[in-house]
Formats: sequence, structure tokens, C-alpha cells
Amino acid sequence: MKYPVLAALAVAVASLHAADAPKPAVDAPTPPPAPKVKTLTPEQAKQAWTMLGYSIASQSPMPQVNSQLELTDDEIELFLVGVRQAMRGEKPKFDPAELGDGADAMFQERVNAKAGKWGRQNDEFLAKIDADKSVTKTASGLRYKILAAGSDVKPTAASTVKCRYEGKLVDGKVFDSTKNRNNEPSEFPLSGVIPAWTEGVQLIGVGGKIVLYCPSALAYGDQGQGPIPGKSVLEFEVELVEIAKGK
Repeated sequence: MKYPVLAALAVAVASLHAADAPKPAVDAPTPPPAPKVKTLTPEQAKQAWTMLGYSIASQSPMPQVNSQLELTDDEIELFLVGVRQAMRGEKPKFDPAELGDGADAMFQERVNAKAGKWGRQNDEFLAKIDADKSVTKTASGLRYKILAAGSDVKPTAASTVKCRYEGKLVDGKVFDSTKNRNNEPSEFPLSGVIPAWTEGVQLIGVGGKIVLYCPSALAYGDQGQGPIPGKSVLEFEVELVEIAKGK
């Protein structure tokens, strides 16, 4: 990268050469003016700062921390005190070393309690699904219910497909949905998704719809991913929109 002074010098030299160059017989068309940016209102300026914080926090581990520990509103406020201190370059007003292993033990106890409660919820959900006579269980442990069969042509495990879908946890919380993206279908290879999808989407044709009940072993396993806790049973409603043609 050039230093500002050198960059300015380079611009000045280029300008001198441009002045010496012969002028074209016809002037070049004047470029259109740059679009005018609308100034934010005071309220919109506040919203912009909130948007920045939301964008950064949502891409950080903070949502996973909250999911694992199930923080109360008071605990979130205390958590944010530490975030503010870190952003301002301040140090905590206590000695972190004095907390010792006690803090780790407290956090681990909270995680274990959440995991135990969550495990029971998932077990109860699968038991309820297994009692539903309209649901089919495969050898892998996938449970499914076909809502619409679709066309006779079905994808294979090597196919690339376009689907609309909605994914929920056993407590009904939606963690991902194409409805939040203007309901535009997502495209992906069936060889690159969770095993429950690779198996389940092959059961319907184009225009078909299926509900997949995915044990954690066929989804994101013991570790989970993003907003999905470890050992989660997942429920997806999937519509197969298109089987992409091979390139």
C-alpha cells in the first residue's frame, strides 16, 4: 500500500500527463452523477447501531452460549457488562483468578442440566412419533411421513436438488426455513447434507412433500451445530421443487 503522500504525488503526475495528452475530437460523454445517499433520521441512526451489534453477535458464539446455558434476563445483562468492558478495553472490577474452578463448575452444571432436560424432551418426542401409525420408520432409524408423492422421477443420492423446507426442534422452535428467504428454494447436493436428508428426499418426486423426523445420529449428532443443541431430534417439512440437471 502506498503512503498517502506518495499516492497524492502519483495522482499529480498522472494529471500532468493527462494535460499533455492530445484531446479527442469529441468529448467523452459525461458519466451519470452518483446516486445521492439518503441521510438517516436520528431514529434510523440508532437502528443502524443496533443492526451492527446484532450482525456481529449473531455470527459469534453468543447464541450458542445462550442456548447451552439458558441464560435468564438478569444473567444476560451481567454477560453484557463483560462485553461492554471488553469493547472499551477496560478490565473487570474483580480478580477473575478468585473465581477459580468454581465458575467452570457452575457453567458445567448448567450445561449438564440442560442436556439432561433436552435429552428427555427428545426421547419423549420420538416415542410420540413412533406411536403415530401414519409415520414410517426405516432401517436407519429415520421416521417420515409423505404428504405428497410428487412425480415418478425421484432423485438419487448423487443428485443435486432444489427444495423449500422448514426445520424445527422438538420444542417447536424453527431454526431454519426458506420462508425467511422469500420462500426461494435452496439448491444443494444430496451427498452433502445430513444423512436423514440424503435418505429421505429420495423418497419423493418433483412436487412432492415429506416430513422427516431425524434422530440426532442422522442429523448433527452429540455436538449439534449453531442453534441446534447436541443430541437433537429434528423435524423437517421438505418440498422437492426441482432435480437439477447434471452439468
